[in-house]
Amino acid sequence: MDENKKPEQAKPEKKLSRTTLTFYIVGLFSVAIALILISYVAQARADRQLDTLTNQLNEQQTVAQGATQKMEDLQKQYDIQSAALDKVREVLDTELAKTDVVGATKQRMEERDVYALLARINAELLAENQTEAQQAYDELVETYGEDRLLGNTEDSFDADINKLFEAVQKKLDSQENEEAK
Repeated sequence: MDENKKPEQAKPEKKLSRTTLTFYIVGLFSVAIALILISYVAQARADRQLDTLTNQLNEQQTVAQGATQKMEDLQKQYDIQSAALDKVREVLDTELAKTDVVGATKQRMEERDVYALLARINAELLAENQTEAQQAYDELVETYGEDRLLGNTEDSFDADINKLFEAVQKKLDSQENEEAK
């Protein structure tokens, strides 16, 4: 009987061994499938993050291109305005225009007004309207100041205006002296 027992014992070992082997194979396949699923989920998540980052990068590139375009437009406007300013400086052709275009323009406009008032005074003097000539003279002196018109201040007018103003003063003084006699 001992001999019968041995083969019977050998058979369960073989069955146990096959069962264990089957269990291990099924376990390995289960682990492999689980790893494949985890890998797939991780890859899908990485793809989503990559898409998000790609979209953000594209948006930033678009913004950067827009900013670059805006900067180029501003540079063009600056160049155009600089050229126009240089032309104004050339037209004004004064030392003041190199540093203060607005001041130089204001000075030129005031000079134009002074010339107009001096012409009006001379016209009144030629028409022998002493009263109106004196009123225009007073307006001129009140508006711009006698020292400035004579060239005695820092912001005085050019030499031509100074000479014309002196001539008008002399004419008015001489006519007042004639009337006083």
